[in-house]
Amino acid sequence: MINRKSLAIVIPILLAASNGVNALEIFNKNGNKLELHGSMNPNHELSHGFLSKTINSHHDNTNAILGLSGEVNISDELLSYANIEYKTYVNAPEEFLTTQKTNAVRLGYAGFKYGNWGSIDYGRNYGILHDAQLLTNHIPYITQDSIFSYNDNYMLGRNNSLLTYRNNNFFGLLDGISIGLQYADQVKNKQDNQKNSSAWGASLKYETDVGLTAVGSFFSSEKLKSDKKEALNSVDAYGLGFKYDANDIYIAAFYGVGSNLTPFDLHEKQDGSTEKSVGKIENIEAIAEYNFHSGFHPSLSYLDSKGQINSSIVNTSNNNAFELAKQINISTRYEFNKNISTYMNYKINLLKSNNDYVKKNNISTDNVLGAGIVYQF
Repeated sequence: MINRKSLAIVIPILLAASNGVNALEIFNKNGNKLELHGSMNPNHELSHGFLSKTINSHHDNTNAILGLSGEVNISDELLSYANIEYKTYVNAPEEFLTTQKTNAVRLGYAGFKYGNWGSIDYGRNYGILHDAQLLTNHIPYITQDSIFSYNDNYMLGRNNSLLTYRNNNFFGLLDGISIGLQYADQVKNKQDNQKNSSAWGASLKYETDVGLTAVGSFFSSEKLKSDKKEALNSVDAYGLGFKYDANDIYIAAFYGVGSNLTPFDLHEKQDGSTEKSVGKIENIEAIAEYNFHSGFHPSLSYLDSKGQINSSIVNTSNNNAFELAKQINISTRYEFNKNISTYMNYKINLLKSNNDYVKKNNISTDNVLGAGIVYQF
């Protein structure tokens, strides 16, 4: 059978504001400040079969993000800080807004920082594995299919009930060395494949003054049992990220390995129950970007996520190994100034549509062309 991929054309118009140098300052007096950041992300997805002239609309995923971050000086050394970020989907009819889940809190945490002793905060935040995976997270949002960026899955992506300690420059003694420690409380008020037991993790970052950065992160936990038949397996993951950012060149790579952490409905096991997580995941990401100083930034990236399920699962082949995501991204970004830029991205999807796992979980094998305008303030 000939594997026929389709070409999806996505035209998102992105009006974004980041929580950083481009945030809108509302108040700043005596070191106490409040900043606003947000984005409006209208996008629509169209697709058609290979060499087909018929174009079919798929879905509208238009959403908006609004956030507030603030700092308050308590003393010369001690300050408190907080950040909240809210996301709402605006693609549902008005009369159905009360019956459909159209909003979510992406981030919501608060904490204290004391001089060179570091900071500690608690709430909904990014998991510790994000420290390493962030280095390769540069391609447009429509192609971010990395397993290690999944939210509400232990310490990957964003999650609830995270207690995080961070220290830069190692208590002011060693420049370029940063550490992070994180504890995740048990979370049960979610659907089965998003519940997690308590966990702990750490990260270590080393940054040089010549543009080289290395980050290592890991976490460990026990899998929360959802039924009496399910084994209490350990859940753990580690990631290594490297970056070179100098001389108009940006090159980054990420390698991650995880066990029993990715929520998917898999094949039936021999006892009749259903496996809810991938036994082992191996993830490779890489990106290279060049700055032409004219505002033009072309880049090339690669993503390969492999999964392996336990040998107790029946009706599998190829030694129980399969592809979760595999793609090449060819991207261009043009910056008119610090506020306005435009981009185009072409994702070459290397997944095979005749793969049993891809078909069972309705994973797309489309190639994707995306273009957008970014306005940030």
